[in-house]
Amino acid sequence: MDLFLDPTLSGGKTSALFEQLRDAIVSGRLTTGDRLPPTRDIAHQLGISRNTVTTVYGRLAAEGYIEGRAGAGSYVSAGVFGDTHSRQRPAALLPAANAAASAVAWSLGGFDETPPTFDLRTGRPDPALFPLVEWRRCMTTAMQTAPGGYGHPAGIPALRRVIAHWVGRSRAVEASPDQVIITAGAQQGIDLVTRLVVTPGRIVAVEDPGYPPAAGLLAASGAQIAPVPVDSEGIVVDQIPVDSSMVYTTPSHQSPTRVTMSMARRRELLHFADDHNVAIIEDDYDSEYRHSDRPLEPLHRLDTQGRVIYVGTFSKTLSPSLRLGFVALPHSLVSHAIALRSLIDWQPPVTVQETLLPFIVDGQLDRHLRRTRKVYTERHQMVTDLVHEGAEAGLLVSPSPSHAGLHITPLLPTGTDEVAVVARVRANGAALGNHVQCWLRHDPPAGLLIGFGATPTARLPAALPALRQALAG
Repeated sequence: MDLFLDPTLSGGKTSALFEQLRDAIVSGRLTTGDRLPPTRDIAHQLGISRNTVTTVYGRLAAEGYIEGRAGAGSYVSAGVFGDTHSRQRPAALLPAANAAASAVAWSLGGFDETPPTFDLRTGRPDPALFPLVEWRRCMTTAMQTAPGGYGHPAGIPALRRVIAHWVGRSRAVEASPDQVIITAGAQQGIDLVTRLVVTPGRIVAVEDPGYPPAAGLLAASGAQIAPVPVDSEGIVVDQIPVDSSMVYTTPSHQSPTRVTMSMARRRELLHFADDHNVAIIEDDYDSEYRHSDRPLEPLHRLDTQGRVIYVGTFSKTLSPSLRLGFVALPHSLVSHAIALRSLIDWQPPVTVQETLLPFIVDGQLDRHLRRTRKVYTERHQMVTDLVHEGAEAGLLVSPSPSHAGLHITPLLPTGTDEVAVVARVRANGAALGNHVQCWLRHDPPAGLLIGFGATPTARLPAALPALRQALAG
């Protein structure tokens, strides 16, 4: 441990060292069983007499802070240390206004809460479905050699080529490998694009209801957020402010309403962007999980002017803990994005990239998607049946048909207290997504976000009664 002595202190070296060690123990920085450095080492480190250190250790032992063990050194005694959280140091710094406002408007929450018995929150794939054996094999191959030095800020070239080919084949996104940048999930992709094209204070249009982390990030960047309604065809284009600098949208599977943007609305949005010089972020966060019908062409494919930035992620298909995503940028932004990325965190982790590369090339990702689609489609049907039962009983309002994703979003009857329903569900052992948090308007309709990704199929029959009971009051 590092120790410091201020030679100007009036109490002398002995008192200064004693106070520093005692403070470390009382504050909890040194805890029960921690071994103190040998007196010889401290004397050498601080350039003081070993006798001074021995005197300090003797006083600490006499007051019960440490105990000596024959032939083993000195250790912190049991029950004398405090809690580093119980002593708050003065904090003169305050967050910038935009960061503070976004934190109030949207809080992650749930980090420290007790895990629910049944996890019905949204955006969470089932960890039990993760292809551990195949992923471990690919990672073992990637670790045949020691990690190198700094890599390319956009990601390893081979993976960029593979992702460009994969997203072109699976989603008809036309992008060359040099247009693809590997990111730490979709959220970093949105952050990178925002830094590139949005000047603080400019208007960014977002869907309302929409994806809270995106709105929170945009607000924290200093953008002026303009909420735009969503109807049965997607974002209502004629309500987007004409002086917007960017539009954030989830056209393939709108978050959270699950609406698929119609082809007419897609073309209308692209015409709007061309007419008003607007950038578009197309967040295609979970379109791989379609349970029926055919997907529509992505905005990126329909775009003829290079205004659409396509954002993809492996958080829903593999695991959010991998922090793997990508953006497909217009050529005009690529070099600037690479330079900016190098200033933020330089590069994505190379080992994870080198693991994903053979995982895709060998067909493991496609096989994983085929297998998990079947599982999630079954769960989708189970939750859909519950929602229809609730609607027939007058406890829910059936949502518009949806054919993709890992959640369902029914509304509650007018006058229902959404917060109370969610609390009752939680008391029954199940946790839901936060529907009201998706709205920027002050009078949102009451509804529920029911995720079915994280709860195993065999446990859903036990989880759904908890929801039924809460709805019945």
